[in-house]
Amino acid sequence: MARLFKKVAIVGIGLIGGSLGMAIRQRGIASRVIGISRTKKTINKAKKAGAIDDGFCDFKPLSDCELIILCSPVNIIINTLSKIKPFISPGTIITDVGSTKSEIVKSAGMILPKGADFIGAHPLAGSEKSGIVNANGGLFEKSLCVLTPLKANSKKNIRRLESFWLALGSRVSFLTPSAHDKITSFTSHLPHLIAFNLLESIPAVDLRYAASGLRDATRIAASDPLVWADIFISNRAAILKSAGKFQTHFDKFLKLLKSGDSKRIIQVIKKAKFKRDTFLNKVNE
Repeated sequence: MARLFKKVAIVGIGLIGGSLGMAIRQRGIASRVIGISRTKKTINKAKKAGAIDDGFCDFKPLSDCELIILCSPVNIIINTLSKIKPFISPGTIITDVGSTKSEIVKSAGMILPKGADFIGAHPLAGSEKSGIVNANGGLFEKSLCVLTPLKANSKKNIRRLESFWLALGSRVSFLTPSAHDKITSFTSHLPHLIAFNLLESIPAVDLRYAASGLRDATRIAASDPLVWADIFISNRAAILKSAGKFQTHFDKFLKLLKSGDSKRIIQVIKKAKFKRDTFLNKVNE
């Protein structure tokens, strides 16, 4: 595969950042991949895992990078923008992997210097696990990555970033930042909210009787609490709207249950089953 970039920097070498580094190096997408982390311990683990060629605990090495990828929780990405600003060269493409987009894209436009081109991205791939020890170079294969460019972004750079994700084995879709946040409030954020609160409502002593049903329904409740608190706050307006719509359907179902209307209950379950079967068939295509 032809190299798309000479030097790529990954800021934050956890599950997503580490997996990106592995995939870039395994597929020969860049000549050199560097990692930025707060600790040398993480850098050493990333080197050992084959995720980076070299690592640093400061931002100076970003100055000659063609592509910089911010791989941290939403709030940390926003805080990092001002820290990397002095080291950004004109023409650099900066992107991220944040789970919400509106806040990040708006902050990047306000903070980053002229000549830098920030293009938001969200790879819809991941795991309830975290850290470089769980990184996997095949994480993005056959997954979807959503890009959220603005009119001000360079069309050439948008195409380069699209080619980057395609080279990683992903499919690419385009949304506005606000449309992204509205959709993911339903498809990602609300399911996590429900899983966390379902477990919160069950007495701990009763969990000894739990089996695969609860395990499957709450797998995502094993996700990082700090990451998800950050996502909930960042996208709270959209999540509150999607939660309100869910509450309306939930209340209607409870009324059916209270009245003993088994016929209508079966209809609701059939409709939900059809949606899920259709969704899984498309994912597996």
